[in-house]
Amino acid sequence: MDYKNELNDMQYEAVVTTEGPVLILAGAGSGKTRVLTYRISYLVGECGVAPYNIMAITFTNKAAREMRERTERLLNGNVNGMWLNTFHAACGKILRAHAERIGFTDNFVIYDESEATAVIKDCQRRLNIDDKRLSHGMIRAVISKQKDELVTPEQYADTMAHTNYEGRMLAQCYTMYRDTLRKNNAMDFDDMLLNTLELFDKCPDVLEYYQNRFKYIMVDEYQDTNQAQYLFISKLAAKHHNLCVVGDDDQSIYSFRGADIRNILNFEKENRNCKVIKLEQNYRSTQYILDAANKVIAHNSGRKSKSLWTSKGSGDKIVHYTAYNQNEEADFVVREIKKGVAAGDMNYSDYAVLYRANALSKNIENALVKHGVPYKIYGGLRFYDRMEIKDLIAYLRVFNNPADDVALKRIINVPKRGIGQTSINKAVEIAERENTSLFNVMLSATEYPELSRSGQRMFDTALKFSEIMLQADEMSIPDFIQRIFDETGMLLEYEKEDAQIEDQARADNLREFLSVAKEYEIEQRNMGNEDITYAGFLEYVSLSSDADTKVSTDDDNKVTLMTIHSAKGLEFPVVFIIGTEDGIFPSYRSLDESPDAINEERRLCYVAITRAMRKLYILNTEERMLYGKTTHNQPSRFLCELPASCVEGINQKQKSSFGGGMGASRTAGRGRHNG
Repeated sequence: MDYKNELNDMQYEAVVTTEGPVLILAGAGSGKTRVLTYRISYLVGECGVAPYNIMAITFTNKAAREMRERTERLLNGNVNGMWLNTFHAACGKILRAHAERIGFTDNFVIYDESEATAVIKDCQRRLNIDDKRLSHGMIRAVISKQKDELVTPEQYADTMAHTNYEGRMLAQCYTMYRDTLRKNNAMDFDDMLLNTLELFDKCPDVLEYYQNRFKYIMVDEYQDTNQAQYLFISKLAAKHHNLCVVGDDDQSIYSFRGADIRNILNFEKENRNCKVIKLEQNYRSTQYILDAANKVIAHNSGRKSKSLWTSKGSGDKIVHYTAYNQNEEADFVVREIKKGVAAGDMNYSDYAVLYRANALSKNIENALVKHGVPYKIYGGLRFYDRMEIKDLIAYLRVFNNPADDVALKRIINVPKRGIGQTSINKAVEIAERENTSLFNVMLSATEYPELSRSGQRMFDTALKFSEIMLQADEMSIPDFIQRIFDETGMLLEYEKEDAQIEDQARADNLREFLSVAKEYEIEQRNMGNEDITYAGFLEYVSLSSDADTKVSTDDDNKVTLMTIHSAKGLEFPVVFIIGTEDGIFPSYRSLDESPDAINEERRLCYVAITRAMRKLYILNTEERMLYGKTTHNQPSRFLCELPASCVEGINQKQKSSFGGGMGASRTAGRGRHNG
């Protein structure tokens, strides 16, 4: 391959600089995925590196699949043994092979948010914690934060020992939560990284094995890594030091998830002889849009300097519009969309409306409905989050790991078997008293007088489940799922003659899950993996993220509504950013916190601006009804930072504040373009 002809100069340098630590600062729309895949191709095709010795890590299954597909095309399928995974999937592979070294079995299960929350609620019950005093959401957030910072339950208990009641209860809940998961042979998403790090610390031979194997490591979206991910990568790369990280500190917007921008800012200092390569040529947007993004983000301190440019030309200027209120703002957006589509050169799917907070979508939705414009809200209810799918997954988890009490409690009476919640609670109390699993109690349920008539039903259910489990190894995953339908009656429950429309939809979703299982088996075989296990399939399902949700074909021509956080990584020909007012964007909370908080809001603004390819609208209102209150917010300080040369719609009778730092100008008339 003629790499020099296929890439621009800086991309080429990033591809052929293969030895030692490399930091690739990839600005928005600069082709970082192309660089990563070509770099892998260059290592294998030109440098003779075995695919087995390469690891590439990213954050979503969607991104990992795209990277794999592109790499396979470049290498004519020669990727056997190469790890192109998310962080969680990579840790999952390591833990499946060595889990017994840290007290788990290789069929451990992964709890999603709802299952983790169920465990926390159970811990609250056992510790007599009033949810009004310490909510399960708060407890979950505290535990996740401690894990992000690598704080163990024991360390947290020491810290909280001499604090107030709430602090001591949080510590007890963290300990009980950890112990419950271990008893259930389960991990949450945070645990996958923490347990891998524990494995590396306790078993140096395991760490050495993977250090020897992965001589070349690449990490995408490095600005989004947290402390645990940073340590995971650092440990793996410590032997060969051929670590290439790709990211953009200007797009670090996930501190609320534990992302630590210092990981990318300090990479150069922490890695001797680090090569820094900047990708600044943008292939997405026009120059006016890029100039605006460059100017806004330049107000942040402590960043890696870079300036995006394009060969696409100047393009249209950014339109700024101040509406009287949120209804006029929404009407303006919809009118502009309808006007563009009516002209014949745009589709509804070319438009996206971005906002800082979900609550801002309501008025836009109302206006779209009023004008008959089709739309979709990005990040709606995921396929895997639907009730009937979670029930089916719970069945699969129980049949894979009967000690999974959380999954068993979910489906013990699904479909209804006459086992009431009171009886389930009594069985749970027996399991806790005898330090055994709920499934074991069910197998002996007739021996416990307190279970009364439900004891026989529990025993019959456990016996039926045991019979189904024995069939698992005899058939494919899709066939086994069909057997679950047949034996449990869960599909039949939604196919009764008097079934409602929503029941029919649930039945369709269950049948669609068969497609998921079949696609998984095909994908695994295409990757050369003949050892297809239920544990692997459950991991595949558990690690599916919102970004991986497939959009049905009837969504193809609809306006997209989404938060700016959700928009990262996407692009649209025309973008509207609404609600650009101080207190909304940037948020009230960031105004009261440290400069770091405002810096992150500004990075969020940079992300929003760079989603636009051809046309960008930025809107604010003079007054806004939000959360039941009418406010008169000042225009966003980010409006002041836009260069006047890139913006149209300014009221020429007043002094322009764009680029002048005096506060955004007002409209001459309500709901009209300035000027």
